[in-house]
Amino acid sequence: MDTTVVTTAVAEAATEMQYVFAITPENLAQTAPIMGKGMIGIFIVMGIIILCVTLLNNLGSPDRKAKKEAKKAAKAAAKANNTPNA
Repeated sequence: MDTTVVTTAVAEAATEMQYVFAITPENLAQTAPIMGKGMIGIFIVMGIIILCVTLLNNLGSPDRKAKKEAKKAAKAAAKANNTPNA
């Protein structure tokens, strides 16, 4: 096969590709709603995932408050033991 035929075919294909992928106001107007729907979908899915993780954290450890209270009490007791009597 002749190299000039191949180069000509590649050049013609590249020229056609420029028109296919050209960013024009018409193309942007057609694709913007599709992109917007995709972005909204992404944010909705992220929100659902965040909500599920938050719910699982709150439901998974019911004694979370009790542990916090115990830590506070232990700190208060340790502080009371370390202070000198006046």
